[in-house]
Amino acid sequence: MDLFSVDILHIEHPGGFRNALWRTTYRVDVYDDHGEALATVRERQQPGALKLGRATGFSGHLPFDLRVTGPDGRDLLGIRKGFSGRRARVDVTDPAGPLVGSLVRQGLRDIAVNDQQGRSHGNLSDIAAFQFGALARRDGRKVRRDLLRMPPELGSPVRELVIGAALAFDIVHGKGTTKPSGWSWPAG
Repeated sequence: MDLFSVDILHIEHPGGFRNALWRTTYRVDVYDDHGEALATVRERQQPGALKLGRATGFSGHLPFDLRVTGPDGRDLLGIRKGFSGRRARVDVTDPAGPLVGSLVRQGLRDIAVNDQQGRSHGNLSDIAAFQFGALARRDGRKVRRDLLRMPPELGSPVRELVIGAALAFDIVHGKGTTKPSGWSWPAG
């Protein structure tokens, strides 16, 4: 199993009060339905001078350059966003660097999924089921667990874009590393 062959992804952000308010780097771990690690999302470089801005409400307007890697350390996707105002465009790239497509915030809870030519494939909510904000525990630590359910017939490049949208939901929605998106409730 790998990130692109499973239909259900558990996307876990560091949980707890301190992480929700003072986290300055973007970190996400991805698991399948059986708890097997599929990928990690980390920044290519530490935020450096942007670290102070990342600890504020302006975090979502700052640039992010994320690297999605498999358990073996192999690059799977790249996710990039520059400085932005209210409506950021987030680019999803393949491991070699070419653009797969882009993601744009649509309202309070949705993301438009566009291919590399700018053609729309619809919104995330039209393509897959995405739930965010559940509080859970993994290996004794608190996490915020988002759940992505994709239809089995979903093909490339839309599958990669939908996965990128779920992994970078807080970045696309201008939340960045602080002010987590959505409400939090215990995972059932």
